Amino acid sequence: MADVRSRELGAYLRARRDRLAPADVGLPGGGGRRRVKGLRREEVAVLANVGSTWYTWLEQGRDVRPSAEVLAAIADALRLSSDERRHLFLLGGHPDAETPSSWERARGQVQALLDSLSPHPAVVMNPWFEALAYNAPFRFMIDDLEAVPAADRNCAYLHFTHPDWIAGHSDHEQECAAIVAKMRAYYGESVTDPAWEPFLRRLREESPLFVRLWDQADVATDPGRVKGIRSLHVGSLSVRAITMQLEEHPRARVVVYQPADHTTRERLEELAHRIARGAIDGPANVRRLRPAT
Repeated sequence: MADVRSRELGAYLRARRDRLAPADVGLPGGGGRRRVKGLRREEVAVLANVGSTWYTWLEQGRDVRPSAEVLAAIADALRLSSDERRHLFLLGGHPDAETPSSWERARGQVQALLDSLSPHPAVVMNPWFEALAYNAPFRFMIDDLEAVPAADRNCAYLHFTHPDWIAGHSDHEQECAAIVAKMRAYYGESVTDPAWEPFLRRLREESPLFVRLWDQADVATDPGRVKGIRSLHVGSLSVRAITMQLEEHPRARVVVYQPADHTTRERLEELAHRIARGAIDGPANVRRLRPAT
């Protein structure tokens, strides 16, 4: 697989280099006849501040393993668009190197999509279960997500540590087990990402339940499972979480909570209606959940 990726990377670089003339990148044309129709390899190497021999090896498909920083310099030298840069990083083995900027450009459109899904609660989460964006029904599905400090707005962390979120799931341990099994799957996709170490350490330090479930090493995505939620605002909910990948942020996922029965559908509509008319705009008065019906 690495050999195929290296060959594809080399072919892609050659194709993009051939499309550029020296004048496109601020270089003199050289006056005489050029043996290549685009830029020379040496010219790309100079523009990217990398060694000419090393860049030649890269185009030849050798296993030279470029860093994300070097690929960014080459992308700048070749005047790649955002989509072309993303493809370059993918071929170079760094699929997430430019995700944040792509995500920031798409954030407004994604938020509009989430808002249009109301009354269904919807959230965008990364592999570490951070809530990157969400609509109002998700914010108030249990109590008020924004009453939680911004640094703690992590759906996995809240499941294991926050009293309202612990009480807000009718089968708390089963829900936590499902989260950890998903987390294990996501972890396997990006085990070398430095974001995992502090995240897992924090959960281990604050939740013995997490330690026990993580050490069981279960892996599953558990699609379509019905989960029971106790909302402080509208009572018990039965929902199915539908997960979709977000193209604008390849490692992020859109999670939409669909009603599993008619009563839940009515209660989610009630929740959205109360939010729209301003009847819910902050944490519920009761700070701990009571059994809801």
